Amino acid sequence: MTDIFKRIGVSDADLAKARELAAGHFVGSFGEKYKKYVTAVWVALLETYPPAKELSPTELVDIISVIDIIAADSRGIMKRLKEACTCCGWCCSQTKRIEIDEEDAVRISRKLKQRRDDLFAFDGKEWTIKRVNPCGWWNPRNGRCQIYSDRPSTCRVWPLGLTEGEQKKVQPMHQCQYAVMVLVNKVIWTLEGDAKSLKPSNTA
Repeated sequence: MTDIFKRIGVSDADLAKARELAAGHFVGSFGEKYKKYVTAVWVALLETYPPAKELSPTELVDIISVIDIIAADSRGIMKRLKEACTCCGWCCSQTKRIEIDEEDAVRISRKLKQRRDDLFAFDGKEWTIKRVNPCGWWNPRNGRCQIYSDRPSTCRVWPLGLTEGEQKKVQPMHQCQYAVMVLVNKVIWTLEGDAKSLKPSNTA
């Protein structure tokens, strides 16, 4: 199984580090959420890529979780897989906290001609949308955003988010088919040896 990672240029040291980080994702308060995400990816992978059935469950979990860590996520990858988004509205209706940039808070407030503090909250560190779960701009009748052309950058790049190390990573949300299928495709690209489509990022 190590040969799969060597084929895309992952050193033994980086692989060991990735496996260590992956193991940490499966424990603690984050663990159950991550397990559900990996399971959703696993199920979708078996449905869309028959050769994956030749791997054992242990091998699949290892491959999925390691690729999730070493694979660099980008807007290019997201655009390439944009059809994987079913526009289900989960990200708009179920997310309990939506962080945005201050620039977005200023821009949207001006566009809507409303006070910034009426629409957004600032805790001294981060700006968030006040009305969430569901978002106040999400229309449940048609599942569309009422300010789509002016939506925050956070929404434009979903399901990308930043890790504590400021690395762009797909959010591990098993409820989001888009997030699941992005990782499914990256696993397939890796197993197929498509190094041009998928390059390892720094795991340090």
